[in-house]
Amino acid sequence: MATAQEPTRSPAEGFTAQVADRTLRIGIVGLGYTGLPLALGFATAGFGVVGVDLDRAKVASVNRSESYLPDLTDIELQDVADKLTAVSDPAALHDADALVLCVPTPVTPEQTADLAFVDAAVESVLPHLRPGTLVVLQSTVPAGTTAGIARTIEERTGLVPGEDVYLAMAPERVDPANTNGWTLLNTPKLVGGVGPESTRRAQLLFEQICRTVVPVSDPAVAELSKVYENTFRLVNIALSLELSDLCRSLGLPVREVVDAAATKPFGFLAHYPGPGVGGECIPVDPLFLSERARREGVALNLVDTAHRRVSERPRQVVDRVAGLLAERGIPAAGAKVLLVGVSYKPGVADLRNAPALDVVRGLRGLGAEVSYYDPMVPELEVDGTAVPSAVWGGGTLAAADCTVLVTPHGRLASDPAWASAPLVLDTRNELAPAGNVEVL
Repeated sequence: MATAQEPTRSPAEGFTAQVADRTLRIGIVGLGYTGLPLALGFATAGFGVVGVDLDRAKVASVNRSESYLPDLTDIELQDVADKLTAVSDPAALHDADALVLCVPTPVTPEQTADLAFVDAAVESVLPHLRPGTLVVLQSTVPAGTTAGIARTIEERTGLVPGEDVYLAMAPERVDPANTNGWTLLNTPKLVGGVGPESTRRAQLLFEQICRTVVPVSDPAVAELSKVYENTFRLVNIALSLELSDLCRSLGLPVREVVDAAATKPFGFLAHYPGPGVGGECIPVDPLFLSERARREGVALNLVDTAHRRVSERPRQVVDRVAGLLAERGIPAAGAKVLLVGVSYKPGVADLRNAPALDVVRGLRGLGAEVSYYDPMVPELEVDGTAVPSAVWGGGTLAAADCTVLVTPHGRLASDPAWASAPLVLDTRNELAPAGNVEVL
């Protein structure tokens, strides 16, 4: 007796079925702050994942189930050891059905986007594309970058994005050491594909690890949205710096002013002043917006002013230290200055674009003897010269002519040892008011 043949699946149905039964093979290019959490997310959801990174130390750590990121634990990696593998050779991507590019996008000396890592990632996956492959770019890039990748794919492989292969932009929204409960799972994800099927596939894929996935009409919308998010923060941080300067002149506590404004339940989002901004987002992404605007002949004066204001903040810290020392008859040259916290934000060891690095440069330029304490950064080198590390305690603070609170990890701001310092500059306005404490 003949049996009915199973209906043939369309390619779109085949992709959906692979996602549903977890047979879709996923490749992640770049295992840094965005790539490794993504790889863990997909592996935890039951997918087989191979991560590629040129840093062999990272590859070895992942394969030993040892985390090098503050938000991931060894146990989490151990739990997916049978699903997640890391390699240095992109050839391992040959069998991947979906490829996600998670590489950094720094800026050039001319303050434009440096897409060298993105270009290299695209080059690494081109030999492994076949009909049906989904490629997703997660890196933050100027608007139009994904369209350029689409042209490269078609020119180099003959495969047409949106028809033969599928290409989408899904910008990362990772916030290392976030203390407000935002994770990969509950942070909404934007996806914009080259054609509706690219968007559908990317949306379906990310719905397996993100509760909310928001499709947009075009990859450029997703690209520009991510850049605008961080430009919004830059402008408001610059505004908070202006407010900080005014409050110091008026003798008012700036954090109390911001907190008071934040009691308004609508139309306000609190931003607090500090020594500057760091990381690979806020100091970098707005430059991509300005770069694209210049190409279009559009002036973004507010954005450019905000970026300049924030970039100048570390120099303001240096000038304030020099001024406070001078008021006490201590020349900056030869003064002992201790920086407390040098990573770019509390809870991480990340030094990318950390304002403390420019503070060190400025103080050294004045001839000061600079040391630092940071429980998350055991060694620090600035421009090829080591910065001495100090031990936390009242004796260390008492020996410094000026102690500068740059990044308050954990409960550092409430430690009683601050009372031992003859002079403290609080760049975050977090220390309790005291006779030895000055604010930036």
